Amino acid sequence: MSYPMLVLGEIRTCLLKNSHSVPRSSVDTLLRLTPGERVRLSDRPIAQGVSPQKLLGVDTYLPGRSGSKCRSVGTVGSRAVVTSGRVLQGSAYVTVERGPANHRLPWSRYLASPAVLLTIGKFNPTDLADGFLTSQPVSSTLDLGAVSERLISSVQLHPELDRNMPMRTKRTRVKWAARIDVDAAGGTGEFVVADDVMRTMKLTLPAVSRTDVIGFCEDLAFHDWMLSTVSRIIERGEIGSIDALRPVIDHLLHLWMPGAHVSPALLPLWDSLEQRPGFTRQWKTMEAHIRDRLMSAVVAALNP
Repeated sequence: MSYPMLVLGEIRTCLLKNSHSVPRSSVDTLLRLTPGERVRLSDRPIAQGVSPQKLLGVDTYLPGRSGSKCRSVGTVGSRAVVTSGRVLQGSAYVTVERGPANHRLPWSRYLASPAVLLTIGKFNPTDLADGFLTSQPVSSTLDLGAVSERLISSVQLHPELDRNMPMRTKRTRVKWAARIDVDAAGGTGEFVVADDVMRTMKLTLPAVSRTDVIGFCEDLAFHDWMLSTVSRIIERGEIGSIDALRPVIDHLLHLWMPGAHVSPALLPLWDSLEQRPGFTRQWKTMEAHIRDRLMSAVVAALNP
């Protein structure tokens, strides 16, 4: 694989449509999305299941921030992730590489490189990364979010789920772009909260594997969803009673573990996020708020 290279991805994160945490055996069943392929399951430090990779062939355009469009052909990779039997993610990703010719090649050439798009014509990694992060997909351009959404839907419709959710939540979206370059000095990341559900992450990294980058971004998206979900519940004023607090305590508070499934090579990126925007600092502040509200609710219940 040549360097520098560009890896793009989008992750949708939501609560699994079930009234309780799904056991390991059911996670294995939910994530058997590719016949004959094994689901990767781990129990420590926090339970997680990762589906086999699915591939989708595309002939599409990548928008540049400059307004240019770069035609690219190949396959998009995607996988579903379930954490602690409770939180579901649909993750779509692709590596973009300069194509060897200025015309479309036989399809067998593209199938030989799973989850890789080869460009036709000019290739400016920085312009394409910025364009991917800032533009809205249209019918002619790459839409990784749609791939993620379809993956989530396929899992949520599984008959093993009872579709009774313990709390109201929103899906979040994280679009990310990573420029991987052996000449990069260390790793840098720029995380932006664009709106209520949309976030972007722009990464510049030394030589690391695509799998490790995908895992880091999924971990980031998971913890951002946790922060956003609990914050919304607090803002809605839904934690004024013990009954309202119970779903948050039972299903979410124990899941906070940044970097649990991240490659050691990328853990320094988590350190930078802990400085700004300060993920764990925000989480601990909300935890303390919930504990205070819980104590107030207990005192009120004991002294009617």
